[in-house]
Amino acid sequence: MLRVRRHRPSLLLGFIALVLLSAVSFAQAQEKVKVTFWTWLSNEAMVEEFNRLHPNIQVEHVKMGAYDAQNKFLVALSSGTGAPDVIQLMARHFSLFSTTGKLVDITDKVKDIRDGYPANLIESVSYNSKIYGLPADVSPGVVWYRRDIFKKYGIQVPFATWDDFVKAAEVLKKNGVTMMPLFYPAGSWGANALVMYLHSRGGNIYTPDGKVIRNNKELEYTLQWLYDLYKAGMAEGITFFTPEFWGALKSGQFACWPMNVAEGANIRQYMPELSGNWGVMPFPRWSDKKEQTTGIWGGTVLAVPTQSKVRDAALTFVKWVAGTVQGQVWASKTWNAVPAYSPAYKDSFYALGDPYYGGDNVYKMINPVKPFYYFDWAITERIIGKQLDLMFAGKVTPAAARAAIEAELIDETNR
Repeated sequence: MLRVRRHRPSLLLGFIALVLLSAVSFAQAQEKVKVTFWTWLSNEAMVEEFNRLHPNIQVEHVKMGAYDAQNKFLVALSSGTGAPDVIQLMARHFSLFSTTGKLVDITDKVKDIRDGYPANLIESVSYNSKIYGLPADVSPGVVWYRRDIFKKYGIQVPFATWDDFVKAAEVLKKNGVTMMPLFYPAGSWGANALVMYLHSRGGNIYTPDGKVIRNNKELEYTLQWLYDLYKAGMAEGITFFTPEFWGALKSGQFACWPMNVAEGANIRQYMPELSGNWGVMPFPRWSDKKEQTTGIWGGTVLAVPTQSKVRDAALTFVKWVAGTVQGQVWASKTWNAVPAYSPAYKDSFYALGDPYYGGDNVYKMINPVKPFYYFDWAITERIIGKQLDLMFAGKVTPAAARAAIEAELIDETNR
């Protein structure tokens, strides 16, 4: 007699469940992990390239104002909800965030690339010997200038000293052209522009251990220099990043703009029709200094908040942008980033001239940089900006502005 073996229902159901689970796991493996990225920079093309190279990760580029991004991020950290997976922060403000305990400690995750950064940059993204972000770029000063205007009035470049810069400004003034814009009202932009000039002189606001420098002669010299340019009509106050500002640069109202390297990307974006008419040169040497150095505007840092539920994918993006040659080149292509990751400079991209800037290579226009120390920088910007506005309004002298900056910083920061 033939017996029919009956399968136990429990075994059959278990087999079906295993098949379904495998199918779900396979489907999940094929799904793209979404990573939200907050930034104020026009680096969409860089994000698109990352997404193309990493088909299982989809980075969503969310653009907002620089200070909007930072303020919203602080609120999100405080409330415990609403933070992105990756945030791009201003390097000079990074200590506001690294000390919160709400950024992912990536020390062990970046052991393979940390030696590719200068020691001072790793120190700037560390707190209590733990690393909480990666420097995406540094932002040194250069002089962007209108080739066509300088040529028209016979002005030779590059300038050897800032005295030569002033002499050229005098020539332009006689012909109805203002040499450069000043940020007015100053705000954080004006404060950091002043600091860029100060830093290029080897000056600082704070000592390495965070004390306010008293009777800061370098600061007073820099304030006086800017004030003299303004009073002589060689520099004019204008609100930054407004249609009026870009219109003034486009029309030739201003002949040059001493500013950070990254602003070259904005010059190109807002004035594409002036390709070939813009050029770039190094910061000149101060006539009373032996070295020709430049000042730092700031730079940026990428970090992952502890709120992120896709930390591995988020860190993959951070390390690609800030810790690979390919990512750093794309950062340079999209926002004129100056690499923080030293191996990137071996790429042939950094040996090329740029047709938009008349063939100039901005990466060869960067002077050496001396150390600069950021402490309580949001407070520092506010105090410096206020005194700049008072100085340009004629309400305080440069010497009085210097004294007030020091006194207010000491009072508010206890440094």
